[in-house]
Amino acid sequence: MEAASQLIKVSGDDTAQKPEAKAEVKTDNEIYHDLVETLFATQGSFLAGIAAGMLAPTIAWLSTWQSVYLQLIILMSCMAAYRISVLLAYTRQPPAQRRKDARRWEFRYAIGAVGFMTAVGITAAILFIEHHDEMLAYYGVILMTGCAGALASRNSGRPMIVFGQVIGACAPLAIACLFYYSFWYWGLTLILIIGMISVKSTTTFLHANLETALRNGYEAVKQRTLFSLALNSMTHGLCMGDADLSVTVVNRRVIDFFGIVAATTPIRLEALAHAIGKSVGMSPQEGKIFFERWRRHVTMPRASIFTHKLGERFFEFHCERAEAGSFITVIEDVTIQKRALREIERIAHFDDLTNLPNRYQFQETLEEEMVQLRQRGFHAALLNIDLDRFKEVNDTLGHSIGDQLLSAVGARLAACVPRPHVVARLGGDEFCVLLRAGERLPDVDQLAADILTEMHRTFIVENHVINIGASIGMAAAPRDSETSGGLLKCSDLALYRSKADGRGKAIWYSQEMQDALTRKRAIDTELRHAFLANELIVYYQPVVDSRTATIVSLEALLRWRHPTRGMISPGEFIPIAEETGMIIELGAWALRQACNDAKSWPSNVRVAVNIAPRQFQQKDLAEMVAATLRESGLEPDRLELEITETTLMVSDDVESKLREIEALGVRLSLDDFGTGYSSLGYLNRFPVKKVKIDRAFARQAIESPKTQAIISAISALAQDLSIDLVAEGVETDAQLAFMASKNIFLIQGYLYTRPRPIEELRPLLEYWRDAPRLVSAA
Repeated sequence: MEAASQLIKVSGDDTAQKPEAKAEVKTDNEIYHDLVETLFATQGSFLAGIAAGMLAPTIAWLSTWQSVYLQLIILMSCMAAYRISVLLAYTRQPPAQRRKDARRWEFRYAIGAVGFMTAVGITAAILFIEHHDEMLAYYGVILMTGCAGALASRNSGRPMIVFGQVIGACAPLAIACLFYYSFWYWGLTLILIIGMISVKSTTTFLHANLETALRNGYEAVKQRTLFSLALNSMTHGLCMGDADLSVTVVNRRVIDFFGIVAATTPIRLEALAHAIGKSVGMSPQEGKIFFERWRRHVTMPRASIFTHKLGERFFEFHCERAEAGSFITVIEDVTIQKRALREIERIAHFDDLTNLPNRYQFQETLEEEMVQLRQRGFHAALLNIDLDRFKEVNDTLGHSIGDQLLSAVGARLAACVPRPHVVARLGGDEFCVLLRAGERLPDVDQLAADILTEMHRTFIVENHVINIGASIGMAAAPRDSETSGGLLKCSDLALYRSKADGRGKAIWYSQEMQDALTRKRAIDTELRHAFLANELIVYYQPVVDSRTATIVSLEALLRWRHPTRGMISPGEFIPIAEETGMIIELGAWALRQACNDAKSWPSNVRVAVNIAPRQFQQKDLAEMVAATLRESGLEPDRLELEITETTLMVSDDVESKLREIEALGVRLSLDDFGTGYSSLGYLNRFPVKKVKIDRAFARQAIESPKTQAIISAISALAQDLSIDLVAEGVETDAQLAFMASKNIFLIQGYLYTRPRPIEELRPLLEYWRDAPRLVSAA
């Protein structure tokens, strides 16, 4: 206590040490109160000590009837009554109040204890003086020493009281022995003094141990309090348990997380998991799954983490093993993080425009379905949908309207396709429908027909009436493919065929499509090699004036002489070259070759070269033609460029390009006339010098009156516009005669010759002796 007071004085001006000093004083006060309580704690030994102390005067009085002993009995009885009254008053007072009045109670106890033991000592001294040779003296001495010896253990909480009691009990006899002037009695005095010293030493030792135990207890309580405060102040839940899966520590945060009643620990992990599951409305089966998951993770030899949805929130359980198989689980509410991740995942997996699954999620779903398909023998189908004429909407109404249209398309598709089947937007105007794996599939053809109907139904977007359409490619698994990539490829090939066949159709994949793709790739590869290896050559087919059997022009036609496969039809490789863009290189080469060849022909014979749509889209087309003419030295008016109606339809800035070409002096020819929708408009708009009637008219001219009428109209129109007219595909004398009857004399076809190398045609350029003539035809 004095040390604590001194500490307060020393640190009175040190604000940093005040809390520690106050805590130290508070602990010392609490220990002092506990030590005082030990004086009143052992009531049985307290009463036994009083009874033992009164035994010696009582026996002495009953044996001698001397009044002095009766007086001692009365004195000790008064002292005993006082001590008992103090004990009873102490026990009746509330604990808080008696701890507050601890000093007063210690003082009262000390008066009674020291006084009573002094009376016992006096009794022993009188008995020894008066009856030291009798049994009574032994009673007194034994009772006196016995009581003194018991004091160290019972009252060691307050050593000064013990010291007072021992002196009161032993001093009278020790002093009495000094007056006998005998070493035997003086030895007894010495023994008593040594006994008093021994009791003092024992009391000091016991007091120190008792105070240390109390102080350690307070420290342990303090640490437990701090530990409990720390546990319950955590933002995370904490559970600690033993190897037998009994939970010994559950902090307040766990209770708050799940709204469960505070559990009395230890509690079984299963019971805790069941209580948590019940509080969030889990079914018994779900609760069992939750417990098994928790149990599995806490028994793992290494730290592990699992996330579980409990109610509407997500919790992360960090499980770790500790010593002797015990475990620790830290529980964290990760609902906010989970929702943020879900939003990120939604953005990553869903299309913002239509809110449909995007390509990434669709491919994941498709891969999962293919696994189910392989494992369980199910069937699935994939519909690849591409919108028709969507580019026109973007180009004419703007991308904002286009985006709204895509959103409306997504909504219609989602309404068409029942769950659990999946509709996704892969990008642009491409959508996919996955009919998920099952033992039986719905009617895929009917679903495709419904989708086509919906896509052809009018859309209204911001008061704009929009009519589009769709083409669909369909593939089935495992019939067409057992892999996600393979199934996508098959449906894409079917979609390509659907668009190539005129759009607005739903077509199933077939092996023929794959074979065609394989051939196309092989041809593309070989064609590139052939171009570098000079395997490509230019053939020519004459346009003959049937009246004189003279060649007026030669049409340059590209041919491929394969070293092992022989001549490959242009119909096989030209479309592939157009699709891959290689036609630009091939067309430029063919133009150079044709101009170089024509330079050596008679000046009255022109050369005609076809310009593919991809070529015509080049911005520098006119510059390329001009450069070719300069390099070859060919006069511009001897070059004809043949352009189809399709080329004019798909190209940008058509009129300016045609005017640039006309300005060079090059003639323009409209090929395959009569097969398109706007040919007459083209004749009026563009500087066309020649028109070639498509070969289909020549084949039907003899038998079809309608075809004959069309040919007559075209011929009349050409004469009125002063445009040269060529009939393609003429193969018979009858066809030749019919064309002559319609004033069509420029003929190209097998009747005269198939396309041939220039070396074979060169002798015919001056005069064609064996050529059919109208005179002979007539």
